Amino acid sequence: MMSTWLIVFCVMLAGSMVLRYTPLDWYVPMVLFVNFQILLASYFLLRNDRTIDLRSNMLFMFGLTVINALMELGIMSHTMTWIAFGALLVWSMLGGGRK
Repeated sequence: MMSTWLIVFCVMLAGSMVLRYTPLDWYVPMVLFVNFQILLASYFLLRNDRTIDLRSNMLFMFGLTVINALMELGIMSHTMTWIAFGALLVWSMLGGGRK
């Protein structure tokens, strides 16, 4: 399970690098496209790992990508992003998304 999440983390870093070098004219569509691609790649990576609960992990990844997209587009401030991430992390640790 740990190696799967490391690969997902590397995919997220690669998406961040793509957004860093995106021209300003294409930035908003690329933020949406790259975050969707990260979510899709994480689904395929997590789906192949039989030791994890796919539903709860995908809900966590969906929350992360939404928070990231809102921060990148300037809709959510940096402080609010960290508060939302903390709430998502606490929700996940308390069993959110599990049956």
